[in-house]
This record gives sequence, structure tokens and C-alpha cells, in this order.
Amino acid sequence: MYFVDYHSDDYASSLNASKRILELVREGRLNSISILPNMSCYEECMEYLKKNWDSLPNKPYISIHVNLVDGMSLSGKYRASSWGKLFLRSYIPGIRHAVLKNKLTDEIKAQIKKVYEDLPEGVGLRLDSHVHTHMIPIVFDAMLKAVEELGLFKKLEFVRVSKEPFLMFFTTGGVVGTFPLTNVIKNVILNFLSGRCIRKLREKTISYGYILGLIMSGRMDKERIDRLAPKVISYMKKRDMYFEIVCHPGIVLKDENLDDFSEGDRAFQISENRNIEYDGALKRTGL
Repeated sequence: MYFVDYHSDDYASSLNASKRILELVREGRLNSISILPNMSCYEECMEYLKKNWDSLPNKPYISIHVNLVDGMSLSGKYRASSWGKLFLRSYIPGIRHAVLKNKLTDEIKAQIKKVYEDLPEGVGLRLDSHVHTHMIPIVFDAMLKAVEELGLFKKLEFVRVSKEPFLMFFTTGGVVGTFPLTNVIKNVILNFLSGRCIRKLREKTISYGYILGLIMSGRMDKERIDRLAPKVISYMKKRDMYFEIVCHPGIVLKDENLDDFSEGDRAFQISENRNIEYDGALKRTGL
């Protein structure tokens, strides 16, 4: 049966961002959230989640937002890297590939363990990643190996596949031409990588879903979401698909700790566009 999961990434990027995300959960505007494991404010944000959990009328699904590009190393063995470097190193054969995969496995294990042990009682294990690094072959394999070494395969309920339908963005009035070319390129690359991920998840009978929110990343406003809604629902019904509508409504304040973020990610975390995405999630009607 198809299911629309309106989702916020980046819980625990800062306390302010986390509070805004839980506001939307409380209002029934979000079905799920992803938690960053390796931010300096993690403990404070998790304490805030636990404090408010029982009072939330609709309990969200929670995913672990594996973070390999920002934050601190929880394993002490891995140094944060960019998406591009991880992608290129994924295809280097030999000992360097094996060394990196082992470091990634140890880091992802530490991140999963940290959040999983802090989750409210009865919440299952779900996985995705910051800037979709888990779609890179070496990272995806390391993630599955980490789950296996932790003995959590039977607990793993869901993995995001960052595959986004393409044509609807070019055939919907009011949407076509309103997004940057760089996001289209990201869509094409991630769609290419998704086939391998899907095959591996099917082999292990792990549930997964596609996404909406890549091409419009940073500008998931109400108007375009509502325009796309009929085509998204039609696409899902025909394929009996699970869809995550991914947004970023939390915003890191400039007086909060920005040292956790790489220079390239910092601007995205404090962007006023996150207010647009908050408003889009709050006022949406079509999805």
C-alpha cells in the first residue's frame, strides 16, 4: 500500500532547529524525523526529545541520519570528508579501499549505536544519511556491514533510497524552471546509484522508499508541493510505493555552535530558505 511520509532531516543540528522540528510534529505536519548523531548539541537535543515524547499526540518515525561530512568522529578513526571525495575513493581498488571501508564501518557503527540506544522505547531502527552519502557504494556497503556487526539486521525497519522521480518536475506548470541545475545533476547521479542499493536491500528483504525533495532541496515551498501532489500520488499508487517528502524546516541560529559544520554546509544550515520549508510543511494541503 502506498504511503506519504512527510519527513524532516537534521534533528540535533542545533537546539533551535530541533525545537522547530518538534513543533511541526506536534502540529501533525511531520510523520518522521532524522537525528544527526555526531553534533556537539546531540545530548541536549535528545534530552529535549525525551522530555516531550510522551506529550506528542502523533509519535514520529525516527531515522538515524548518518553523518560523514560534518561533526565529530564518534569512532575516533574517521575524519569527515566531502561527498565527492567519498564517491571517488569508492572506486579506488586495493588496500586503500579496504582501509576506508573499515573506517566507515566503525564510524557508522558508533553513530548507529549512539542514537539507537537513546531512542524512546518501542521505536524501530531506520537509516538515511546527511547529504545522501549512504548512496555511495562504499558507504552503503559499510552501513550494511555496521548493522550486521551490531546484530541489528532484524531490527532494521527501513532504509531511504534517494531516488526521486524526474519527469514530473519538467511537466508541471509553476514548477518547471524554478529549480537549480545543480539539483538536477544530483538527481541524475543519485538515481543512477539507487539501482545497486535497491538490489542489495531486496536481497536482504529490507523495506525502503523513494524521496521527493532533492531537486527542490532548500525551497520545498507550499505552492510547488501542492502543484506536484497529484502527480506524486499517481506515481505512488501505480507502483504501490512508500515516499518520503524530505524537507529541512529546522534552522541553526547564528549564535549557536556552527563549528560542527563544514564551511560548505554551514550556509545551508542557517539559510532563510529553511523558513520557507517550515512554512511549506505547516501549510501544505496536497501531501
